[in-house]
Amino acid sequence: MTMTPNTVAHNAATQADSWPAEENITPLNPATLEPVGDAVAASPAELDHAVAAAHSSLPDWSRDHRRRASIMLQWADNLVAHTDELVTLLIAQTGKPLREAGLEVAGAAEALRYNAGLCRHVGGHAGTLSDDNVLHVVRQPVGLSAFIVPWNWPVLLLLRDLAPALAAGVTAVVKPSPQTLRVTERAVQLGHHVGLPTDAVRVVAGDRHVGDALVRHSLVRAVSFTGSSGVGRQIMTAAAADFTRPLLELGGKGVSVLFADADLERATRDIVAATFVTAGQMCMACTRILVHTSVLHRVTEQVVDATAALRVGDPRRETTDVGPLISPAAAERVLSYIERARREATVLTGGHAVHPDGLPGGFVSPAVVTDVDVRSPVVQDDVFGPLLTIEPFDDEAGAVELANSTPFGLAGSVWTADVTRAWRVASAIAAGTVWVNGYNRSYPEMPSGGFKASGLGRTRGIEGVEQFTEIKSVHFTV
Repeated sequence: MTMTPNTVAHNAATQADSWPAEENITPLNPATLEPVGDAVAASPAELDHAVAAAHSSLPDWSRDHRRRASIMLQWADNLVAHTDELVTLLIAQTGKPLREAGLEVAGAAEALRYNAGLCRHVGGHAGTLSDDNVLHVVRQPVGLSAFIVPWNWPVLLLLRDLAPALAAGVTAVVKPSPQTLRVTERAVQLGHHVGLPTDAVRVVAGDRHVGDALVRHSLVRAVSFTGSSGVGRQIMTAAAADFTRPLLELGGKGVSVLFADADLERATRDIVAATFVTAGQMCMACTRILVHTSVLHRVTEQVVDATAALRVGDPRRETTDVGPLISPAAAERVLSYIERARREATVLTGGHAVHPDGLPGGFVSPAVVTDVDVRSPVVQDDVFGPLLTIEPFDDEAGAVELANSTPFGLAGSVWTADVTRAWRVASAIAAGTVWVNGYNRSYPEMPSGGFKASGLGRTRGIEGVEQFTEIKSVHFTV
């Protein structure tokens, strides 16, 4: 059925009764707690207008793959040219350290460059059937898609999912986190400046009411969401009403399994870095180390030393390793888990509220916990903060059982010199990504996504493009 503009307006109008009259959005700098801009949430009429415009632009945008590729390459170059501006916005709105913000912009540009090439990827296949008739299996753009983007990596996570979708030929309405609205708007605007049609990618401001209405909109055929498992369930429920296709990357409880024959110094160094990236506020961060009992003491000492050496401070400084959590409320939530660990387990280092350079934000010193029961919320919950547990195992079977003992299955790693064992354990860990002798190595070519409560669907790689396509069988009778 073809949807008319009047039908589109009805879609949002039906939800207007539960919509806030006019919601002002005033995000705060996580380090200084000073305002970093403000905005007004989109009204139902404004949301409908954005959706209708993006839907109307679909035929033109999907028609010419060479044009899409050219624009995406120019967009990548424009992001890089404005790195300093975007880094400044990222630091002010997310609190992430300077070096990390630079890596985010570079990663977003790489997502565009890789997927620009996939604009010309021709999926599907053809063949002659048993009765001499001909079958063509083709892929077509799924249609207008919604992108609900988190605050922790707002530019990279937007383009990680949006770039393959644009390569597939879809158009988009983007709803960023209110905390990072400005940097997301600017990143999209840099695409508009080099030829990305304004209506092909629209940005709308708002919180959960706008996001829910966007997911439920009858013209939206796919939704991409990165965030908590709880909100992911709500989005999946809302999407089911109109059979909207969900791409969900949700909470994580990243785990590293260290065997005695691993390069322990390298392992502990890389794991600590992967644990406290973005102050632990990253779904793929390593949150648990499982260590063979024969090297438990040695690994524990190395992890504690490396963690204690991390510099918590002003994210604008090049020397800072760990910045603030996104808000004082988030810091209090993490500290409550650490206090529980003090009662039930052993906190070996960190886990205190700190205020480096007199900054008032929610800074928490990175914590390492041991002697913890695997059933504890400290192990089972997605804490989303600078907290790492160390847990011993006796044999390979015990390591796999521990690794799979949480509701999550987003990422993990195996550290060993035994290739055969690495393959066995990696195959047995229930996670969408398992690294061997490494952690947090992500590439535009490498599909990613979750098992269990960590989500469904895949982004990145050719699979990321195909996520935003429909398969159609075209049968020729001869």
